[in-house]
Amino acid sequence: MNYLGMAILLTGLIAVSLACGSDPATPDFGSVAGRDQETVGTLKISMADFKFTPDQIDLQACQQIRVVLTNESTTNDHSFSVGYGVMKEGKSLTGFKTDLFGEIEVKVSGPAKLVRRGNTDLVLDGDIDDSPGSFMVVKAPSSQATTIEFTVPEVIGEFEYASFENNGKDYEDGMKGIIKVFPRSQETRGLSAARHLSCNQQKKW
Repeated sequence: MNYLGMAILLTGLIAVSLACGSDPATPDFGSVAGRDQETVGTLKISMADFKFTPDQIDLQACQQIRVVLTNESTTNDHSFSVGYGVMKEGKSLTGFKTDLFGEIEVKVSGPAKLVRRGNTDLVLDGDIDDSPGSFMVVKAPSSQATTIEFTVPEVIGEFEYASFENNGKDYEDGMKGIIKVFPRSQETRGLSAARHLSCNQQKKW
């Protein structure tokens, strides 16, 4: 094969790879320290300047989720909110009009610069910010993680997760990702139907 042919082949492979992209992340319900599969799925989300990793997540309604949230920036605060429809106050973007966490129980533990309640039933051992807006966790640069525990509500559709720090400049700079919530299935990533609690039996954190 001549050089021109090789260049065309490589270009095609790169284009296919980019088109396929990476698969959305899903919670890990794997066994821990020899125990059976967990009823709570762990989802690790890291924030940096100015992106989330992963930037696509698939969830199922009624799953019990433990988000392990870190801020890997060395200089900037970043925040985490989930919903759709951006709120504005003046020229600043402040959160979501529709909050995925609205009116469900959410437990937050670990270091956080600020935790805004929004409309959640918030469980937090520390100060709570009751200013208007959607649920939000703000993290300063830190090697320590913050955990956010909740049961996915039965609200099927596509949501954004985003940072609104710096008066919303994080969001404008593209610091956001997509969460898709799918209907509950009988088998959820290896978690048996017998152990998969319904939303009417949500675990109290």
